[in-house]
Amino acid sequence: MVQDSEPRELFDSFAEDLLAERSARPLVIVGASKVDDLLLGMLRLFLLPKIGKEKAQDELLEGDAPLATFSARIKLCRRLGLIDETLYLALERLRALRNLSAHSIAFDESTSPVRDHLAELKMKIANRSSYRLTKERYFESATLRAIEEWQCLLLTLCVLLQAIREKIERTTGNKAALTIAAK
Repeated sequence: MVQDSEPRELFDSFAEDLLAERSARPLVIVGASKVDDLLLGMLRLFLLPKIGKEKAQDELLEGDAPLATFSARIKLCRRLGLIDETLYLALERLRALRNLSAHSIAFDESTSPVRDHLAELKMKIANRSSYRLTKERYFESATLRAIEEWQCLLLTLCVLLQAIREKIERTTGNKAALTIAAK
């Protein structure tokens, strides 16, 4: 198992920053950015290391590379079996919300399509035990206000991805294929 996990203090610092945000639009952008970073970290751990200079940009995962987008990373993590279908669908809802918050002039969480994406995201996450644990750890009241619900959903996604990241084992490749390739 690869131990490339973010120190707890850094995650807690991120959580504090997320909990301090009181507006939905920047909350979604910051939360989605953290999720994207966690997906990138998961892929870096799982895939064979890149060939070449260590400090150079990864030709698959960064810049204008094929897997450098939030969408591609979500899809690849699903296809590699790193996330289940429900988590995949929740991340797709977050991606749609992120796009609306970043590219729309109006971002009103009480109107469609923002409201609909949030409802889908909540449906995929709120019944998980990780959501209840996140709520217990970071929120004092039993009933969350709207912004706290957004925060709890985003933190739950981050906690889940961080936990997955800590369990990832780096692939060693397909031994049979590599044996043939070496001939």
